[in-house]
Amino acid sequence: MADEQNELKVPNEKEPGDGKPKTEGKEESVDGNHEVVQNLQVKVAEMESQVEAKAGVITDLEGQLAKMSHDFEGAKAAYAYAVEDYKKLAASSNPLIPVEAISGTTIEEVKDSLDRVHKLVANVQESLNKQAQASSVPAGAPVRAGLDTAAMSTKEKINYGLEQARKRKE
Repeated sequence: MADEQNELKVPNEKEPGDGKPKTEGKEESVDGNHEVVQNLQVKVAEMESQVEAKAGVITDLEGQLAKMSHDFEGAKAAYAYAVEDYKKLAASSNPLIPVEAISGTTIEEVKDSLDRVHKLVANVQESLNKQAQASSVPAGAPVRAGLDTAAMSTKEKINYGLEQARKRKE
């Protein structure tokens, strides 16, 4: 700064090779620097206002994100309750299926579980039906047939016929 004051005091002193006095170049550079500084200050002020605006937008978006996150958690909990209700409904409408056999954390998983269990129940029923048919015993006594008269003598045949006639009369 002391050098600048000395240079400003000597008004007609020329710089070597320039042909201009030292003070004229300094004044022009000071004025030029002053304009550059003002332009930069204006740009900084504009950017600061943009940063503030962006910060406001970010704050708004963070608020929206927090609200949507809260809403999402509520919807997720409601979906979990709906899946549990669907399991209960499926169990009550399918009495052949044990409740423990119905599993899943989504409706699709519960449907897949129900399909597998329905197939299992159908296979078990089919197997039981086959076993029942294989070991079936006719109900009641066998049909009564008369005696084989081909092996009887004539006297036995006559006595048998007389017995049958008496039984019919009674």
